[in-house]
Amino acid sequence: MSSLVHAALTIRRTARASFGLVAAGALIALDLLGVFRGALDVEHGVVAAAFAVIAITRGIARWKLEQQEREGAQRETMVLELELGLMLLGGTHAAVQALGGLEGPLYPMVYVVVAFLAAFAKKPMGTVLVLAAIALEGAIWILGEPSVPARTVALHALFVMFFGVLNLLFTRAEIARVRERSKKERAEEQQKAQEDARLFRLVAAPSAGNSEEHDDERMFRSSVEEVRDALYHALDLLKRSLELHTCILLFSDPDGRLRIVELVTDSDDVADGPFDAGAGAVGAVASRGLTMNLEHVKPGYKGLCYYRSPALVRAFCGVPVMENGHLRGALCADRIDDRPFTAREEELLKSAIGQVLRALTNERVFVQLQRSKREQAVLFKASQALGGALSEDQVIEAGLGAATSIARYDFAAITRWDDEKKQHQVLRAVGEGSETVSGLAFRDNASLTAMVVKNKHYLPYRGEFDARQQTLFTTKAKLPELKSVLVLPLVVREDAIGTLAVAAQRSDAFPDFTRPTLQVLANQIAISLSNARAVKRLEEMATTDGLTGCLNKRAFLEELDAKMRSAERFKRKLSLLVTDIDHFKSVNDTYGHATGDVVIKALGQLLMKMKRETDRVARFGGEEFCVLCEETDTDGAVLLAERVREELGKTVFQTELGKLKVTCSIGVATYPRDAKSGAELFEITDKALYAAKRGGRNKVCTSKDV
Repeated sequence: MSSLVHAALTIRRTARASFGLVAAGALIALDLLGVFRGALDVEHGVVAAAFAVIAITRGIARWKLEQQEREGAQRETMVLELELGLMLLGGTHAAVQALGGLEGPLYPMVYVVVAFLAAFAKKPMGTVLVLAAIALEGAIWILGEPSVPARTVALHALFVMFFGVLNLLFTRAEIARVRERSKKERAEEQQKAQEDARLFRLVAAPSAGNSEEHDDERMFRSSVEEVRDALYHALDLLKRSLELHTCILLFSDPDGRLRIVELVTDSDDVADGPFDAGAGAVGAVASRGLTMNLEHVKPGYKGLCYYRSPALVRAFCGVPVMENGHLRGALCADRIDDRPFTAREEELLKSAIGQVLRALTNERVFVQLQRSKREQAVLFKASQALGGALSEDQVIEAGLGAATSIARYDFAAITRWDDEKKQHQVLRAVGEGSETVSGLAFRDNASLTAMVVKNKHYLPYRGEFDARQQTLFTTKAKLPELKSVLVLPLVVREDAIGTLAVAAQRSDAFPDFTRPTLQVLANQIAISLSNARAVKRLEEMATTDGLTGCLNKRAFLEELDAKMRSAERFKRKLSLLVTDIDHFKSVNDTYGHATGDVVIKALGQLLMKMKRETDRVARFGGEEFCVLCEETDTDGAVLLAERVREELGKTVFQTELGKLKVTCSIGVATYPRDAKSGAELFEITDKALYAAKRGGRNKVCTSKDV
């Protein structure tokens, strides 16, 4: 049944995947058969509408695939483009045949379609479709319109090739140039927003190189716009009230140069910057913190760096911008009329600085609150997911998913540290290169992972990674080129049980503000992993025998019930073996219970070793064991039983009283030959075991021997 279902699903997937190509082939076949030649009736209109619906559907599927960023999407996009291209060519030739054929007035539409496909299809597919257009016209000429002169067809092929090559070389290049320019402008805009955010010290700026405008970037853009709006209104108010020519605010950037934050001016000669902090009167204000009030400035004065040419101003006043005792920049004002700044106006400029700083502080607080709110939401969601995860796999899945919301990584992994074996193991890896390290186990070494476990502190300190000097796991692990790496310890009760590693191919991917949040997530993952392992141990204790590691009686009876239902449903055979050590009481009496436990454990290990992967082994009680074998008839079960009996008979146990050998008796029964229910199957098997005991022990008996 499962094979039939699998085959049906495979056929359905294949039909869905090839539907568009089949439709395109059908349309081209109709063209070649001449169905549309000279026909403009209702039936042909219905056919055209049907194929138009199919083309629109496949076009929508193509658009959706373009929005996805998953493995395999590019190949599927190529297939869809081939389908759409062939349908467009087939539909165009259908219209051409209906209105005059290859020599009709509508034929130039073919050139338009070819030009469109060559320009907008993916690079290899554009060439394929141009060649397909030439081949299709040749086939139509040979099969349907042989009366058309060969010269005309050759000329058509030449023009199709000309339009195709022209658009492949030039139109496509122009489209690529426009896209590249748009991408560059977007990158420059993003870079400007980052620089402004850092200049205003809005906590931190979003990482560069991220093509998607996510929540952080939108928040910073909004904050920068709010700050600029507040600063503009403050400077504009100063300019109007003090009758200024220019009012400008400059801040020092991380490189120590002055950048224009905001300005209001009547001049067209203001430079873009940045400016040297030590230049002229502005430099004295911004670099040394002096208040400069220049009167009766001579025309052509060169000390004002924010003008391109010598200034025409006659009065200048600059006051330093101090924030928390640190010099941030300068607020400058000038007039072109010879009217010096009074002490009252100077104080007014200083008071305006307070308003500027309050606007910055308010926006920083807002950004911090927004970030804290988002981080709390992410951590709350992660804690819910981790709290509901009972298995190790569920914890890892939830943890890596939550890490994506905090830091956009290209590669991530969770490792486990086994303190007894002194070994690290990669439990799960996702992203680029994950397939090369998933399941990787390595001894303690000098890698970042090992050092984080030893020190219980994240590494590298600034999140910067140099593959020439640093190793994430081992030198043999092949990973893509990484520029940012952050490895965080998973700590439970002061013991490191593993690590959470995130990595990216871009620089500065994990700024300072993401690390504490990732560490909180790592702590939650560590606790959840520890809890999952505790749950697993409890489950094992509840279902396994402590001495042998086999299933216990309760778990075995549940397995018997489940396997019996499965055998009944799918009409399969199910065999049961029950084994018992011969004269086990005398072993305990003679050699002691400790030796008896060794013998029981050895038989359990022997059964676990000889069973198949789908078989179930249980210690039913005392020295009695059961083996449940799926899809096994009586002969197969007897063969397994004989191997177990012979192997146990060869085993020699060393005791204080000398060497010890034991034997076992085994009973075998099979559903549905011997029993119709689980209880009946167990009863028949038990009777077969006692038949083996009565028959002299050290033998295998079946229901025939009962």
